Amino acid sequence: MRVLQIIHGYPPYYMAGSEVYTYNLSNELTKYAEVYVFTRMENPYENAYSHLDEVINEVKIRRINKPLRDYTLEDKYLDLKMDAALRKYIQRIHPDVVHIGHLSHLSTNIINVIKDEFDLPVIYTLHDFWLRCIRGQAIKENLDLCPNPEHEMCYQCLRAKFKHCVTRERYMEYVNHMNRIIKKIDYFLSPSKYLMKYFIRNGVDESKISYSKYGFDKNIIEYQKKHYSGDENISFGFMGRVIPVKGIKMMLEAFWNTKGANLIIYGNSQLDKSFLEKYANENVHFKGCYNNWEIQTVLDDMDVLIVPSVWYENSPLVIQEAFLAGVPVITSDIGGMKELVEDGNDGFLFNVGNSDSLRKVLQGIISNPTVLNELEIRPSKVRSIEDDARSVMKLYEKVMK
Repeated sequence: MRVLQIIHGYPPYYMAGSEVYTYNLSNELTKYAEVYVFTRMENPYENAYSHLDEVINEVKIRRINKPLRDYTLEDKYLDLKMDAALRKYIQRIHPDVVHIGHLSHLSTNIINVIKDEFDLPVIYTLHDFWLRCIRGQAIKENLDLCPNPEHEMCYQCLRAKFKHCVTRERYMEYVNHMNRIIKKIDYFLSPSKYLMKYFIRNGVDESKISYSKYGFDKNIIEYQKKHYSGDENISFGFMGRVIPVKGIKMMLEAFWNTKGANLIIYGNSQLDKSFLEKYANENVHFKGCYNNWEIQTVLDDMDVLIVPSVWYENSPLVIQEAFLAGVPVITSDIGGMKELVEDGNDGFLFNVGNSDSLRKVLQGIISNPTVLNELEIRPSKVRSIEDDARSVMKLYEKVMK
């Protein structure tokens, strides 16, 4: 069997959750199939739409160069040159099934190419809300949550994002196009129940979608259960993209007056660090970006992981990676985050976006670190990539028939 994975970024150039998951799944699938990846890169020194072919861990990768940014609504979901690049690649490799992880910065019209021109089955793993929300995170520009799309609200949101250049006609063209694309996908996988229910409410046939937890390479993370005394200096940590929707500012505000603890931030904060430092005290340390294969070293550096996102999130990889290492998690009480953390058992929940609520949790741990000894962090809660790949292979065989 020949499997084509399509994703908007792929390691080592892109290391966010969906990219890392696709990387791990692709590597594991090589045990059962020939695996190809179609993705993008952003190389300003080479011609646009040139390509780079390489092989990593037996996975054959084609990276299409797209150094140009998406400036218009149409740029976000249509790219005829990317369609042509995929068409050429399919003609070369002749895949049996296509598994899509994300189409942002690529082209949603890719699905028309795959289905109408090659009649190939398409699986789509949902990593966020992007097929129904151009922002991808079901959150408004002012960081207010948007639990369900409504035409007028979405239209105004797009106008704000694209500087009022979006007409109602262009908005409806976008909506109708996405409706057609979603109907052509053979099957959806959702790593969170919240995300699955969201897409069922918004047009995905219930028989064409199922809940499927992310799989992880458990061999790269070692479980270490720590024991704390009453006077420990606790190191809280953050891992991920340093952007507003991740709740960075709110987390720093919650940490402002704390003493007897450190906050370690792992993520590419080079551009935003100067803006964020005014919210940080002397116990906050910006460590910069990291590669996912350095995850053990990063997790060894912290006693408790904080995941303070102000959007619904899907199924954050960092929460599950922390559990594999025996690290408890403090996270927002919504979306896929709430599904993963059992309050008081393997971590703590706080009211989303509420710095006072988060501060209360932090102070409870700082004043009595022994509460961490009572938590039961079970790596068995985390699915293995081996189990995930076997399940995905069965799905491939099913849709091919």
